Amino acid sequence: MNLLAHALLACSTLTDTDGQECTGALMADYFTGQDLLAYPSGIQTGIRQHRDIDEFTDHHVVFKEYRRAIAAAGAPRLTSGILADIFWDHVLASEWDSWGKPLCGQDLESFCAAVYVRLGQTKAFHSPGFTKAYPWIVGMSWLSSYARRDGIQRTLMGLAGRMSGGWVLRGSIRIMDELDSPMRQGFSAFWPELVGFAKDWVSPGTEF
Repeated sequence: MNLLAHALLACSTLTDTDGQECTGALMADYFTGQDLLAYPSGIQTGIRQHRDIDEFTDHHVVFKEYRRAIAAAGAPRLTSGILADIFWDHVLASEWDSWGKPLCGQDLESFCAAVYVRLGQTKAFHSPGFTKAYPWIVGMSWLSSYARRDGIQRTLMGLAGRMSGGWVLRGSIRIMDELDSPMRQGFSAFWPELVGFAKDWVSPGTEF
């Protein structure tokens, strides 16, 4: 799953420690080469949940079918999983009242604003990669922008600029348009199971 989904699941299923868990959940994709144990426990929990959610997602039959559909629609090599994550965040954001608000009790803009506050609370713990991404995430309102087609296009353009050979992603928005109906149907089947997984998830080392 992509950033909005990870933020929502962390905020709605994990105890909040001054914003650490939410930050860890978003920082996981920008966490490379650092020692996880050197970070506060809340950051560690957010990162670990993110990783386990990704593993659950990658092995889920609905997600696998969706990835195959994206690949068959002409996705650049090795990008079907990336595109699936981004496109499903578009579904979550554009159908927020159905999938997001029941979990957090907030409209999309209010939830995203609360996430940005939590990220600001934890700036001292941002990884080097996340330190670079943070101003863009907040300043360009990345999370709520997923609700709009132009926001997804901007995300693809930004990703294209960071990936070697990523320029081929720029035209991939057409795949989202072509697969709109199966994209939403797949998400509606998958999301409740993911929410259940996140609610039942327990951080390694938790004592009972």
